[in-house]
Amino acid sequence: MNYQKTILIACLIFGLQLSTVFAQNSNPEPVSMAEALEMAADSDKKILIDVYAAWCPYCQRMHSDVYQNDEVLSAIDSHFIWVKINVESDRKVKFHGTEMTEAQFARALDNENVPTTYFMNSEGAILGLQPGFIEADMFSTLLNFVGSDAYLSQTFDEYRER
Repeated sequence: MNYQKTILIACLIFGLQLSTVFAQNSNPEPVSMAEALEMAADSDKKILIDVYAAWCPYCQRMHSDVYQNDEVLSAIDSHFIWVKINVESDRKVKFHGTEMTEAQFARALDNENVPTTYFMNSEGAILGLQPGFIEADMFSTLLNFVGSDAYLSQTFDEYRER
């Protein structure tokens, strides 16, 4: 009887650990720009660049509320490889063979405001950008609009009305 209880407890513990691993892996996480370019090429996904500053309250809301929303995370997971760029960081970024700091990369994007979301194709060409804070429901719609290539054949308003 003790042997059966031990096996059952071991199976339950293993199952809990396994479900935790799957839960942790189900949400997309930001990666480096170099990793994003490689992953996007392999998966034919677009690249989502979240440009922010640590002191920015709207950036903080994007990270604590919007990027934690299930619909937003699902849209990112379906269509994008996610990169975070801090406009004041000295961390290194590699982009098409050039190394620079995150701050320099943000300047190379001609970034003027935080937060700003940039959309790139799988080769790293900018498709468009959206400055400012966006509520989660609107942001998930925008992510699906760009991610699904609907922007190629219709306006955002047309897409929202469907």
